[in-house]
Amino acid sequence: MKTNTAQIHFRTSTLNKDEFEKVLKENGLTAPEAFRIFMKQTINNNGLPFEVNQPNKRLKTAISSDDYVKFDNAQEGLDWLND
Repeated sequence: MKTNTAQIHFRTSTLNKDEFEKVLKENGLTAPEAFRIFMKQTINNNGLPFEVNQPNKRLKTAISSDDYVKFDNAQEGLDWLND
């Protein structure tokens, strides 16, 4: 059975490429292998396979607000922010 393939291309700085490949080599991987792993994990997770720490809309609003909400403990505050 013949498998269809496609290529993905993008540009990055030479410095980033070299540093990236150095880290991968130290871990026994090539860039194509790392990207295939990343792609499969993204598909398996139906999203990025790692946490991206960007404030959500509600947190951005809270940060720029003069109002505040009082919480009895940190977990309650975290639950509210991640709601």
